[in-house]
Amino acid sequence: MRWVVILLFFRLAQGTINWVDKTPLPQPLAGSGCAVINDTIYVIGGRDTQGNRYNTNYIYDPPSDSWSQRAPMPTPRAHVGAGVVNGKIYVIGGWTGPTASNVVEEYDPVANVWQTKSPMPTPRYTYGMAVYNNKIYVIGGMDMQGNIFNVVEEYDPVNDTWQTRAPMPTPRMGPGCAVLSNRIYLFGGSTAIGGGATTVCESYDPVANTWRNEPSMSERRYALGGCTYGGKIYAIGGFDYWYYHTTVEVFEGSSWSYETPMQHARQSIAVSMIENRIYVIGGWNNGAFSFNEEGTIEISAEERPEGLRVEIGPNPFHNHIRISVSSNDWVGVKVFDACGRLIRILYQGRSPATISWDGRSDSGERLPSGVYLIFIEGGNSSRSLPVSLIR
Repeated sequence: MRWVVILLFFRLAQGTINWVDKTPLPQPLAGSGCAVINDTIYVIGGRDTQGNRYNTNYIYDPPSDSWSQRAPMPTPRAHVGAGVVNGKIYVIGGWTGPTASNVVEEYDPVANVWQTKSPMPTPRYTYGMAVYNNKIYVIGGMDMQGNIFNVVEEYDPVNDTWQTRAPMPTPRMGPGCAVLSNRIYLFGGSTAIGGGATTVCESYDPVANTWRNEPSMSERRYALGGCTYGGKIYAIGGFDYWYYHTTVEVFEGSSWSYETPMQHARQSIAVSMIENRIYVIGGWNNGAFSFNEEGTIEISAEERPEGLRVEIGPNPFHNHIRISVSSNDWVGVKVFDACGRLIRILYQGRSPATISWDGRSDSGERLPSGVYLIFIEGGNSSRSLPVSLIR
């Protein structure tokens, strides 16, 4: 047995993720929805240790490692998913306390307002959610009566309509979920209340509306997180009814392997991906957590992007936005309004550079709320990024 333990530790130690603690979530929350727009992370809703549900809408800006708060969600709830389509965030269903919800609420980060949309046909929480081809798929989950679902429902935000799709072969609640190579993968989860944590992995083809079996994970776990980077799926944390996991498993091609584990064991986490950085926020381990771990995936020299590299945030912003830019040569940064008029020249010079814009024109005029374009050029490349100024 001693040799087994040593070998397992060696295998886990060979990973390529460097985990560090960042500024924690302003309050401990588990089961929050999580979404990314313009490299800004939104952590919405969740529950505390006492079971209180929240309508909080926190945003995290990785470059400044800081948190701020936006307009709260109308319906307090936890164990929800959040998906982004056409620059808007959709928070669906969840646990409101006495019931499982079918509420759908849409958040516009530019206007900082919420709208209620058509309800989901099946009220449920702790499900898998994925966005594919501008449609949102809600898969599995459970209700307050203890029913565990294999139901798959597709939401079309453009037409605000729902339709039922082919059911998942294995009914589960709390699965991990990620999109890879035009398929939606559901891995882990629980097939029973109080037990039944599973290693099962199944994938769904939204075009053909069919399912197939995939290789199982190594560890049983539910309420885990999932994300995709570099042609790989990452399964993060979770609970097997005995242990809270720090472990990270990676699916590539036809098998799962281990990666560097997180520092903090937990389930019901909010997980997001920005470039090669994983953010694991909040969660539960005999109580709600406020941990915010950043895991940087090592990439080879061949994988590193050439030419222009840009980090920008927070976005939306109130008073200042930071733009970090580098290239193989010089860089230039300009601001245009939504009509294409040049507003301000922020920088022209050597690379790398970090510039702050205070929402003013070249003449010092304080500009109104709205969408502006940051035009960045360097070497032989250029990028145009929309940012939202909110006064």
